[in-house]
Amino acid sequence: MAAAGAFLNQKPLMVGMTHFAKAFLGIGAITVAGAGAIEVTGNPKDVGPRIELDVPHYQPPAQLPANGQVSEITNTEQNPNGVLQAMAWRIPDGSMSPWMQGLQLDSLQEEKTTPHGTNANEPHARSVAEAAIAPPAPNSGQARILAPQMDTKTTLVTNNENGVNITRGAVSYASGAPLPAAPISGLTQMAGIGPLPIVSSDGRTPFDAYKRPFAATGAPKIALVVGGLGLNSRITERAINQLPSEVTLSFVPTADNLQGWINKARAKGHEVLIEIPMEPYDYPDNDPGPQTILSSASAEENQHRLEFSLSRATGYFGVTNYLGGKLAGSAGPATSMMKMLKARGLGFVSDGTTNGLGQFAKGAGLKASNADRLIDQRPSASDINAQLGALEALAGQRGYSIGFGVGYAVTIDQISSWASQAKSRGIVLAPVSAMTN
Repeated sequence: MAAAGAFLNQKPLMVGMTHFAKAFLGIGAITVAGAGAIEVTGNPKDVGPRIELDVPHYQPPAQLPANGQVSEITNTEQNPNGVLQAMAWRIPDGSMSPWMQGLQLDSLQEEKTTPHGTNANEPHARSVAEAAIAPPAPNSGQARILAPQMDTKTTLVTNNENGVNITRGAVSYASGAPLPAAPISGLTQMAGIGPLPIVSSDGRTPFDAYKRPFAATGAPKIALVVGGLGLNSRITERAINQLPSEVTLSFVPTADNLQGWINKARAKGHEVLIEIPMEPYDYPDNDPGPQTILSSASAEENQHRLEFSLSRATGYFGVTNYLGGKLAGSAGPATSMMKMLKARGLGFVSDGTTNGLGQFAKGAGLKASNADRLIDQRPSASDINAQLGALEALAGQRGYSIGFGVGYAVTIDQISSWASQAKSRGIVLAPVSAMTN
């Protein structure tokens, strides 16, 4: 009775807490004992829920599989006359596997570079991309160099180079296929003001590395450049995402997050230009922006100004002018600037307002071109359509034409609408880099 009375006299809260503590300790003891038993006698992986991922590892076969389907972009000719060949075939699971025969050319001893894990006595596989970038240089004979097959359409183009018939795979990227991310190794010089483009040690230029590949079909082709991008984020997003990837995009060097915009553009397949501010006739009342190239400045001063704009980002194949009428009339400063661009392996595209700059560029040895028309001097749908029609007529006469526009919403809309119908009229939309010479 005394014990029962003592129990009844306890406070309810204390009783509840006591029972909770005992239960908690009991559950903990059971859990520890179970985990210890599993550790000693069982598999630790069986404790608790888990997700196992089985990641397949694909190993390309040594030869063309019997059940493979040869892709339409693959060259499958034999190798009777010392021709370097590359193949790609589609495996039944949908993947694409590249394969290349050994290199055997007249008067050329094949270099036995053996990939890791292969037999030196067997025909070795060589990177197709490496072959396209750094082709062999025999004294005579023939060579066939095909380019990467992924998301591309390849046609063969043969040229005689120093007595050798070189057949290369000319590649055009599928619409929307991403271009390689920038920077590409060996094409950038890190300076105090930022990264500057340079020609690589093996002679590859930023122009060749960053342009959008294109294979001519013989049909009339039109190149379009849309500039002034990077300042208005909404318009810039629309240009990158809405315009066909064959349209070249031109960015203002002082735009915020310039490298981010260029990365987005290249990821959508657009090649890129940088706009260099150049002196107009009414400068400084009409000021193109910081570090304008001036007709009155010394070559050294203009070099610093040019390098400022070039160092804002990487991934562009060339530059275009922003204004520059007065500079175009100053042969010395204009030629000096073009030689600087040439030394850095860049191209030049004139926006059509100052074609004299394009002539100076060609005189300095740059790959250069001039726009034939400004398509949106009057930014209305009817005027832009009229200019696009004029470009079609010109392309029909001489095989190509170039148009330059500004990043207006109406310009983006009209180009998108026109491009969707141009193909049915026999017009090919091409990147402007394909029309430089």
